[in-house]
Amino acid sequence: MSMDDTVDRNLDTLSRRLAELESATDTALAGGVPDPLPENDTTEHLSYAELTATNDLLRTQRGWTAIDLDAALTPDEWAGFDRWRARQRIEWDRDDVLAVGFATVLGVAAVWYDTAIDGTVAKGLGSTRKTGWMRAWERAGKRLPIDYTGPGFGGRAHRVRSPGHDLARPFEALRQIRAGEFRGVRWDYGDKYDVTVGGRFREVDSLAEALVLWAQHLAADVVTPMSLPLPGSSWLYELDNRALRKFAHEVYLGTAGNGLNVRSGLLTPSLSVITTEVILRTHVHARAYAATGSARLDVREQARRNELLLAAHSLVGAASAGKTLARMIVLDDRKGMALRHVNVPVLLRMGCLAVEVAHDRRTRSRAVARDWDELATGLLW
Repeated sequence: MSMDDTVDRNLDTLSRRLAELESATDTALAGGVPDPLPENDTTEHLSYAELTATNDLLRTQRGWTAIDLDAALTPDEWAGFDRWRARQRIEWDRDDVLAVGFATVLGVAAVWYDTAIDGTVAKGLGSTRKTGWMRAWERAGKRLPIDYTGPGFGGRAHRVRSPGHDLARPFEALRQIRAGEFRGVRWDYGDKYDVTVGGRFREVDSLAEALVLWAQHLAADVVTPMSLPLPGSSWLYELDNRALRKFAHEVYLGTAGNGLNVRSGLLTPSLSVITTEVILRTHVHARAYAATGSARLDVREQARRNELLLAAHSLVGAASAGKTLARMIVLDDRKGMALRHVNVPVLLRMGCLAVEVAHDRRTRSRAVARDWDELATGLLW
């Protein structure tokens, strides 16, 4: 029998006894004769265990089987009680460990076979190019300045040299589409040239139309084998550092469509994150439903869910970092290409969960329960 069960029963018993006393008092003040109260009080100082035993005996004698805490506490008292319960961490049991282990095994398998999985995702996305709606989007996104492929801006990796294809630079992309002119940077033997090309692209009347056309154009590009460069790649290409420019270009170009792009760097790795989230959230909510009849999680169960998720994602992230480091040291001649094995989404999710778990721990440390003397003083005043 857990500590929470005894607290709930004791609070319910005290509430029922106080309700009887208040009813008798109201009857007497109104001039009536209250029914005699059962002799169930004691003047002895009891420990918590003795108080619980006394209340349980009384509940058996009086037939008080249901627990109605809503009637036992005021909203302020409920808030204080919830703060006290929030500091009671739920320990992991065997089922929790098994759920984390199962999610981790699938996540690590996704890391190990990430190239094959990305190939399957690329094939699936490529099949959408034949659909009518995708062809319509591709036609709608034609003749935009962001797709300029003139001297210095062509080739298979032309999108990394176009700010309009960079998801981190939406304002520049929309400005080019509205103005009907391409703006980019061309490097020639270490010299930087700002290039502006206009007068040959379609006209766009409004910002809303430009936003729709940009979204359609990027959607049609993201399903191609080269997909889109990672956000910020065009900034790297514009820096006055040849090593960084070469890195941005070669990593995106890759070999046979196996470069680091939005699909291989963000979309495909997100599948392992989603799998882990689904498995562990289903586990936690199913346990809550089996115990209470509701899938809703209280504060303590939410904290345990965050701990389970952090553990699983951390193990998958460690596997991703290990594979990347191994390929950089041993396997890959082009060491920059090893970065395609870094699971960026899982690392970002790890960071968010670490903050949440730390917050849960601080909340438990601050939520100090009041002792019996403080409770008695509160009732008197």
